[in-house]
Amino acid sequence: MKAYDVKTLRPCQSGGIIVEGRFDSEFAMHELCLLLQGVAKCSEKLGVVRFSHEWHDITIYRNGRVAVHGVATEEDAIEVINDIKLIVEDAFVD
Repeated sequence: MKAYDVKTLRPCQSGGIIVEGRFDSEFAMHELCLLLQGVAKCSEKLGVVRFSHEWHDITIYRNGRVAVHGVATEEDAIEVINDIKLIVEDAFVD
């Protein structure tokens, strides 16, 4: 099994591919929105956050799912998800 259970979804409109993975925990949306305030578009009600990180668009969902847009490979996506995890880990539900 690959890290974060990643899988390629489809080609990305902006180039590259869209890769989806999953964190081991759900997110507390209020805390996630606070952590990414000013950098992300966030909807606590819908349970989704969208922002850019290192030239990739990232979408994070309340249930722990994460989509990385515009990466070249699944391995690249895993590296991006590792970076993102460090940024958002304080918003994981215990």
